[in-house]
Amino acid sequence: MNYDSKRIETNYSPYFEQVSLNKLKRDEYHSLQRIHDNSVRKNKLLLPSIENSTLEDISMHFSKCVNSSKSPEKKLDKLQVNKNQLEFIQQSFLELEQTKMSITMRDMNNVRNKFNCHQRIIANKELYTVRNLEKQMGSNQEDYSNLMYLQQIPPQTKNKQETNMAFFEETLNAYSYAIPSRRESAQIAVIRDKVYVFGGMSGAGLNSDLWSYDIKKQEWQLHQSDINLKVTNHSMIAWKHMLIIFGGSGYYDHKMKIRQVYSTLAYFNTQTNQWSITLESIEPRREHKAVLYLGKYMIITGGIDSGEQLLNDTLMYSLDSRRWLGSKIYFDEGIAQHAICEAFDFKRNVDTIYLFGGKTKSLGSFPLMRLVFSGQAPQSWERVQGTGVSPQGRYNHTMECLNDSLILIGGRSQAIQEYQNEILVFNLILSQWIQVKRQGLMTKRWSHCSCIFASNIFCFGGIGEVTYLPPVVFSIETDQFKIKNKMVIIKRLSTIAEDMKKQNQEYKQIKRTCRLEKFRKAEKLYEKVTTFLPLPKMRTPKMRYDIWMQFIRKILHSLNLIF
Repeated sequence: MNYDSKRIETNYSPYFEQVSLNKLKRDEYHSLQRIHDNSVRKNKLLLPSIENSTLEDISMHFSKCVNSSKSPEKKLDKLQVNKNQLEFIQQSFLELEQTKMSITMRDMNNVRNKFNCHQRIIANKELYTVRNLEKQMGSNQEDYSNLMYLQQIPPQTKNKQETNMAFFEETLNAYSYAIPSRRESAQIAVIRDKVYVFGGMSGAGLNSDLWSYDIKKQEWQLHQSDINLKVTNHSMIAWKHMLIIFGGSGYYDHKMKIRQVYSTLAYFNTQTNQWSITLESIEPRREHKAVLYLGKYMIITGGIDSGEQLLNDTLMYSLDSRRWLGSKIYFDEGIAQHAICEAFDFKRNVDTIYLFGGKTKSLGSFPLMRLVFSGQAPQSWERVQGTGVSPQGRYNHTMECLNDSLILIGGRSQAIQEYQNEILVFNLILSQWIQVKRQGLMTKRWSHCSCIFASNIFCFGGIGEVTYLPPVVFSIETDQFKIKNKMVIIKRLSTIAEDMKKQNQEYKQIKRTCRLEKFRKAEKLYEKVTTFLPLPKMRTPKMRYDIWMQFIRKILHSLNLIF
């Protein structure tokens, strides 16, 4: 066996050597071919993945081709595609340009729509620019100056700056089914984010319901209670989380010819929704006014007693100890239906009480007066001297203090019996009366109630020119920067119709031009692009050759020309 194997090896050894050489040559050939294929694939785009490739990949391939054409050493590698792939590339480039143009047209339309939506108006005038709106509002660069620099401004510029003040009035929305009824002589107060309304008189009689309006939710809520306190012409202040109600009047007894007048002091806790009522030994009164002083005292002035006599006293009540303090301070004559508020006295650098207007026996209203204190005890009333045109005497109005200004709202003249539609401001620093321009709603009101919330003055109820005002919260904005964003422009119907026609014509012209501009812009873009593909062409209807020949054969067969 060993001998035979050696014999076979000696006879067939040349054959095995030849097979091994062929195997080596074949491996070398395959390895060289792989290296060549890899080098080719680096510069070429793989045809099977062209449908899945993006336009960025194709553009990168073109840039490589362009760079290779610039260098003489490198050869130009062309993109090897068939007809279907070429159509796919052309269509994708067209879709890319169409999407770009549609995005630009959409942005242009959005900008135009925003511009048209933000156009605010002024009566009997065309659309205003921002500069003209600022002129109308009276806003200058001096409005941005601080109060610390008022002494450096000359008096002429001060007057210009203050007389250009404007207030904006609007109504707050109410998204609730239950709302309070129309009423007059009610009282309003703000605790946190809620506006409380109590009492008053409407067409159905006296009201004893307590309503709260949520400023954030914009909803009304009725607070149920077992106490039936039907009262009007009373006073109400907000202290901590409590509502404090004093005095007021009830129904009129026709037999006795006497009106019910109360001297009760009621507390309402807004956290527990509970009432507590005490009967005070003070003379009962109605149509008086009360104000919170230094956060712990309640000051009451004037009013009408049960004998229809005007009262001329000033009372002070401690809310912490719940007792009446000091001795009474008297006016020269009785007063009622006036307005008071707490403000800062810049001359004495103390907080004090200001009073204006009211009804007296002599058919004359009180001028602007100030309560003089010695420490925390009131001493006397003094008249406040001021420049500018002082307002007419009025009653059943309200007065609020905001920053360094006293603001008079509404009222009715006692001598002329006219409604007051103007809003006047008394600057406590300059001691000057200023008449304010009104924007938005211009409602005439008297026998209403008001309170302060941030830079707004909330008004509720009252009587207008004909009847009771609607049961909504009227908001008067005093911030000059916020008012510019709330400018309301009013146009005539004829001008609105003309503007609508012009807008429709312009829209039609834009539509026509857009269709042509799409192709024009596409042509310009493709002229600039350096590519090795043919430019995209318009789609033309094409028919397959076999379908066309089949159709002709059917026609010839129907004519018996072909069997």
